[in-house]
Amino acid sequence: MSQPLAKHKPRQHNVDPSQHQTTRTSTSWFLADDHPVGYKPEFHEVNATFELLINGERAFGAIYDAILAAKHSVDIVCWGFQPSMYFKRGAGAPPIQYYLQQPQLPPLTADNIDKIADDMAGKLPFTRRKLHPKDKIMPIGELLEMKSLEGVKVRILTWNDPISQIPEVMNPGYNVKRGDNENFLQECYDIGWHQDIRANKNIQFRTRHFDDIDKNAYILPNLVRNGASTMHAAATSKFPSHHQKTVLIDYEHPESALGFVMGHNMLDAYWDRDDHHYVQQEPHLGRNGATARHDISSRLTGPVLVHVNHNFVAGWDKATGENLTGKRAHLELKHFTPRPNLGSRAMAQIARTQSQTRPKGKVKDELTVQDIKHLYLNAVNHACQYIYIENQYFRWVNFAEATKQAVKNQLAFGRDPGQHGPVYLMVVTNDNAEGMGLGVKNTYKMLDALGKRSQMPTLARSSINEQVKQAEREVQIGENQNAKRTSHPLSDLPERRKKLAALKQEQAEANQGKFVEGEIPGLKTHVCSLVSMTGYQPGQPWQYVYIHAKLMMIDDTFMTLGSANINLRSMVCDSEINVCHCQPEITRAARQHLWNMHTVGQGNTADATKPKQLADVYDRWERIMKANQKNRQSKRAPIAPLVKFSNDTSSTKDLD
Repeated sequence: MSQPLAKHKPRQHNVDPSQHQTTRTSTSWFLADDHPVGYKPEFHEVNATFELLINGERAFGAIYDAILAAKHSVDIVCWGFQPSMYFKRGAGAPPIQYYLQQPQLPPLTADNIDKIADDMAGKLPFTRRKLHPKDKIMPIGELLEMKSLEGVKVRILTWNDPISQIPEVMNPGYNVKRGDNENFLQECYDIGWHQDIRANKNIQFRTRHFDDIDKNAYILPNLVRNGASTMHAAATSKFPSHHQKTVLIDYEHPESALGFVMGHNMLDAYWDRDDHHYVQQEPHLGRNGATARHDISSRLTGPVLVHVNHNFVAGWDKATGENLTGKRAHLELKHFTPRPNLGSRAMAQIARTQSQTRPKGKVKDELTVQDIKHLYLNAVNHACQYIYIENQYFRWVNFAEATKQAVKNQLAFGRDPGQHGPVYLMVVTNDNAEGMGLGVKNTYKMLDALGKRSQMPTLARSSINEQVKQAEREVQIGENQNAKRTSHPLSDLPERRKKLAALKQEQAEANQGKFVEGEIPGLKTHVCSLVSMTGYQPGQPWQYVYIHAKLMMIDDTFMTLGSANINLRSMVCDSEINVCHCQPEITRAARQHLWNMHTVGQGNTADATKPKQLADVYDRWERIMKANQKNRQSKRAPIAPLVKFSNDTSSTKDLD
């Protein structure tokens, strides 16, 4: 196990930054820099195999296969759990009614199912048929019950909060409300499953939450210390979320153990294929969310599983009062060996946000574990060529400022954008109302900090109007003061008037749709979104792809993914878990796959550490987004899923 890293000066860029690629080591990336005095990360990098699982078909399929092969235990940590969800889908999957008895109803057909569902809503006449057919694809609840009857111990630890389930039901069948994407038959199955497992000693379904001490003594001050407004901090601290998502298989038997660190929630809407098809399907056949959904998870083996297990048993014991930690204490890093048939070799590290765990040692101004925050702030300091982000949210302003400061440091130490090229920040995130949710204000602040305020024009105009009013007040104050003291007039009054005149000119141009963007020396940024391309018919409205991924890659080397969003609550409030590594062959292949998907091969490059290749990609993305903007206006098909982030909301919601 490697040692903590020493502090370092910003890398000098008096030569081609791409040359640094050959000298980097895994230890240069991890949690050491940009932290409070006394800070010690929970976990250091260890041996592992890593496989990226892009989108639900691949991710949930791998988890299904791992559970099917489990011999001893299945440990699940999740934000929400839906027993009727099909982890595998397609022609071989029977519909959910196959797993239900219908004693009070005639056979269901496509013609009568809606009427029967309406008539019987709330009566729930169906009971589950316990078939467990190994030759058929099963809902995940059915598969877990089958494994439990084989003697496999199944533990499910999920977050549950009665009020927080109002916008999205996280545990259908356990909670009163039907799941967001569930039909009547799925609701029947889920309620029946939760009733049936009460008598099953091998399935334990447990929920967890935060108590008042967590909320008031730790989370609230954490938010305030990290820049949240009073309203933001007060509201967010009332409803923290256990947002982690992991799966462990057969941990007690290291030779067959494997695990998953996920972005995906175990709910219907999070299953999708790479094509992000425009057309919604039945829940056993394909994606059945209201829109397509893009997400990323990973599969792990080797010593890194000890750290994944640490997170699981700590949460499990706190929620149940058991001592699973003690029962597994004999299993150490040395007992686990990477399994090369399940992924590529890598040095990997687990990072967490955990508001129920105190940091080790004396840490100034930090009350809880905030490793993911430091991971992000440290990683951007090492970017020589590009930072690529896919994230549900893009509204942690501290990250934007850290990125700008890192680039500024490089310029100060000899980086020449003309010779070495700029650093490229490429972001794929949600620009729709569903995706931005209650965090509109900080999304705008993020774009404004990066010189992209024109992509939210109404809020940009509002901001300029406020600046004009403030400048007018400053001029008026100066004029009033000078009128009273003519012998010693204010020396900066001409500058105040000049500033006001410039702002009024900016205001007039903004009202005509023209915005002066703040150019950031040495940094070029694209903030983008995605739309469904496959299955689109000309004349239809374009449909956004909901981005749920939590991924960052740097320079075809570093990668982190997991449950953490780029917002303040993921950094200091909710429980989160990410995995990171710096294996170039993994990161490069992932970047190429994703850029090919989003641009249909039109905006990709073989080596994103080369400045000229990156400059060409940046320009091609710009051309794709401009072409798509024209096609969208005329309701023609997109030329690629990639579109420019654009939202004209007037909302100033300041929650997270």
